[in-house]
This record gives sequence, C-alpha cells and structure tokens, in this order.
Amino acid sequence: MNETKKALRLIVVKYKRQAELFDDDAPRYHVIISNRVDSTADTLIWYRWRGETSGNGIRELKIGFRMERMPCGQFAANATFFRIGVIAHTPFVLFKQAAQGADWLSHKVATVRWHLFHLLGKVVRHAGAWVLKIAANSLDLFRTLRTHRFAQAVASSP
Repeated sequence: MNETKKALRLIVVKYKRQAELFDDDAPRYHVIISNRVDSTADTLIWYRWRGETSGNGIRELKIGFRMERMPCGQFAANATFFRIGVIAHTPFVLFKQAAQGADWLSHKVATVRWHLFHLLGKVVRHAGAWVLKIAANSLDLFRTLRTHRFAQAVASSP
C-alpha cells in the first residue's frame, strides 16, 4: 500500500462475540482494503463470494488430490508437489465440463473417482480369456461418457 499512488478504501466490519463462549465479549474486526468503486455492501458481498469460491477450490485441491500434507521439509520440493497438484486439477475440471455437462460440474474429485474407478465387478475366465464383469449401470456410464466425448470431438473437428 505504501508503494501505490491509487486511492484505496478501508472497510472495517465489527462482529460481536458471544460472552458465554469466550472470556470476554470484546468484538472482533475484519478488515478489507479495496480499490473497488462499488458500494460498501456490494464490495463485502463480492469479497465474501470470492473467498468462498477460492476456499472451496483450495479445499478440493487439498482433499481431492491428497495434498493435506506436503511430502517433505524442503520448500522447493513442496512447491513442485503443489504445482503438480494444480496442474492435475485443471484437466480434472475440464473433464467434468466435457464429460457429462452440467450433471458432473458439482461433483468433487472423490465422487468422480468413486463413479469411474471404484466399480463393483469381478474378473472371470471365460473361453480361455480373462473378462472383467461390471455392473450394468457402470457400463451405461462409460457408454454415455464415450458417446458424449465422441460427439464433442466430431463437433470440434474441422
């Protein structure tokens, strides 16, 4: 803030604390420094919405891609680990958008993993060959995915 010549606005929100939960009932303060020209209420709504979506994205990245803990104590190695997770998250989001459309957009990584990889099935030997038998609803899911992706590929080809 010291380096800029632009005008900034300081918004301070005061929250009351519940005395029975804490030793004192001193209020808490939340401070936002912004250069937005919207009203104070609109600026607060925008920052809360932005925080909610980025917070959910970070939670999805950490939980869905098992990044709750960094692998070691070296900063560079941990940064590389985190970058790989972010790179893996991007194709996952694109897959959700392309796979089934709006039906899959709200699914988390664990849900998609469950639908696609945790299939109830068994491997049997039939006529001298090994065959994977899976449930009919799983087969329908894979057929739908393949049909939808093929239609998208045909539509986007020149």
